Amino acid sequence: MLEATEAILAEAGVARLSTKEIARRASVAESSIFYHFRDRLGLLQAVVRGHLPGYGEAVAELHERAGRGSLRDNLIALLGSLEAFYLRIAPIIAAVQSDGELRARFADRSAADDIGPRRALIPVVEYLARERDLGRLAEGLDLESTAQILAGVAYHRAMLRSLAGTEDIRLTGVAQVVDVLLPSLGRR
Repeated sequence: MLEATEAILAEAGVARLSTKEIARRASVAESSIFYHFRDRLGLLQAVVRGHLPGYGEAVAELHERAGRGSLRDNLIALLGSLEAFYLRIAPIIAAVQSDGELRARFADRSAADDIGPRRALIPVVEYLARERDLGRLAEGLDLESTAQILAGVAYHRAMLRSLAGTEDIRLTGVAQVVDVLLPSLGRR
């Protein structure tokens, strides 16, 4: 069901995302979608959760690299991981954003279940704190704001790539973005 949902979103967008079409593609009864996911929003949230382990592994790997290698290379890897994650979930984000009722329910459920986009910043803040504690970032650096900037850049790049439907859309390279940010991080 999750694979069918992603395939429909990638091929036709939210306009064709119906539980009937998902059930047909997944060769299951439509009622099984409601049994397992409660509703269409629950299904979309499950699709996003399916991508979180990959994101978590990338950030965990980055934590292991803290203090080793160059800070620049670590930040380039972090931006690349964030961008790849956002690119994979772009169709789900578009689906939620394009439907007012779905967007409102997502906001309500996210608040009630303490889930949502802000949670993705926690491991980034933790990584930055490690680098700061190792003396590679300024002691007074606002880590949450820095994490938001990094995630914002990655999200923006992913959305542009998603909209363009191509890898080559003449974006500034990730390394160039990091080079612009490094002086403001008080790097040592």
